[in-house]
Amino acid sequence: MTDPAALCSPPERLDLAVGAVQAHGFTALLSNPRTVRITDIAAAASHEANHVAEAVAWLEDHGGLERDGDQLVGVHGLTRRTTSHTLTIGERTLHTWCAYDAIAIPIALRTTARATTRCPTCGNALVIDIHDGVLSDQTATVLWMPTGSCDNVIKDFCSRANLFCTYDHLAAWSGTMSDPPGQALALADIPALARSAWADIADCRNAQFHRDCHGDDSGRLDRSIRPPRPSSR
Repeated sequence: MTDPAALCSPPERLDLAVGAVQAHGFTALLSNPRTVRITDIAAAASHEANHVAEAVAWLEDHGGLERDGDQLVGVHGLTRRTTSHTLTIGERTLHTWCAYDAIAIPIALRTTARATTRCPTCGNALVIDIHDGVLSDQTATVLWMPTGSCDNVIKDFCSRANLFCTYDHLAAWSGTMSDPPGQALALADIPALARSAWADIADCRNAQFHRDCHGDDSGRLDRSIRPPRPSSR
């Protein structure tokens, strides 16, 4: 299987800064129902890495971060923008960049959630339940994992990382898309990729994560995260 993290990687000197921005931005979007400022994310990341401003610019240029002025819109798979992919944790519903993100994020966090998306071929809603990070439903659904060149995560990867009702629906879609490069994955293939791509936010499962997801909207950033090499997801 191809790890999507390898498709769009930052220059080595920005590794730590990109990882810090992703980790703090993701944690803030996950836990804070109010507006998140990029300047606050950058300030928190600067305690852990140099070149933070360059890292923010690199992420934005390569579809790894969405912003509206100083407001953080999306990062590391989560977005405030309305999409056809949702992730419900407790009473909180969030949007994600793609079907893969909606399923993989709660697996990486080892939490209980419901991922909802739509089959691009027939438009049917697809609901996947995750319990404590474990997929509870091994259905016939199939995920398309793009493997072509990736210069922009949202445009080149997420726009095609879809979940389909069946292999037949995937084949029909692939034909209309001129057979794009990629791999067809069963749900059982996703956990290993998820835990690799979001390894840097696994600590969100700690006490702060549970407190945040159950109504603490103080907006304070967790400065304790020390992310490893980033996934650029």
